[in-house]
Amino acid sequence: MNLKKIIKEQLGQHKKNIISEMAVSDYCKKAFSSIGPELPFCEAAENYIKNEVETSGKFKKKVIFEKFRNGVANFSNDEQNLDDLQIKIEEVSENHPIMKEGIEEIKVINGLIEPNCPNVSKVFERQLSTFKNKVQLYFSENEKYSITNRLDTNYSAIAVLFTKFFQHKGAFDSTKEKLNNINWGEISKNWIDHSFNPSIEFKDIRSDEDMKDNKKILSTLNFVELCRIYFNNVILFNSKDIRDSVNKVLVDVRRRGFESENEFEKKYLDEKKEFMRLAKDYGFADRFLGIDFIYKGKDFWIPVQVKSSPTEATFLISSLGCKTYVVAQKDGKTFRINTLHSGELTH
Repeated sequence: MNLKKIIKEQLGQHKKNIISEMAVSDYCKKAFSSIGPELPFCEAAENYIKNEVETSGKFKKKVIFEKFRNGVANFSNDEQNLDDLQIKIEEVSENHPIMKEGIEEIKVINGLIEPNCPNVSKVFERQLSTFKNKVQLYFSENEKYSITNRLDTNYSAIAVLFTKFFQHKGAFDSTKEKLNNINWGEISKNWIDHSFNPSIEFKDIRSDEDMKDNKKILSTLNFVELCRIYFNNVILFNSKDIRDSVNKVLVDVRRRGFESENEFEKKYLDEKKEFMRLAKDYGFADRFLGIDFIYKGKDFWIPVQVKSSPTEATFLISSLGCKTYVVAQKDGKTFRINTLHSGELTH
């Protein structure tokens, strides 16, 4: 049987898991009215989530992403929260099917590209060790992959989620008339930090009348409550509306990534070379090695990373020690190919 066919059958015809967030777009503007307080809050939250980073050695990690994962894990570990979950939450352990399938996937890929990229095993083991030392969650709906798996790596979607949460809890009530007098950067940071750590005093920006009205006292605004609303079916706060708003962002980011890969495949690979498409939902080759495709060159198999935006990192594929590799960045209607490593890639 053709090698390409064997690999495709083993890995399935899945698509890309976008690990690096796309460039900031208009997701907040699509979700909220331009005349309300939700829009400036969402945009400020988006910037805060994107830029709140910690440096560990030569790598950076997004602080809110880590807090988000840990918060969801703590929520899911509390059995009283699991009764009415609309989205199933699992921790990816050593024995989880996703882990077993991913490790086998890397073994197959390494067997093909090792003559070109000798550091694959070393990079994968390092990445896998980091992966196992952090909270890693897998979400499913009706026993199938859930788009929610992309939430903890997407600052736009998390910003929309927090904004919707505070909106439904009434935190924006009676603030429309003083929009221009509010420091939204300060408020978004305070509200998000407060949700993870309720001991941080919440800065209430509502009118004095609302703050004094016992009927309008803001109930719990912590992350456990956000999870309860998002993952359960809370009619009072319209969980479906919140999930739908978040999913619109995640689906669009996913779609744009797929389109870039489809365009690249059609332009450079389709029927012109023996190749394999590795990018898929929760795919380990993409997640841990930064590889979306491999194609058979003159002397060996060559890995390819397709970038949908300039914000996507390339340190993984560049650390594999390859004699030849390709980075193709989507640029308008064409691709900018890294010419230092793409001598055999023509169209």
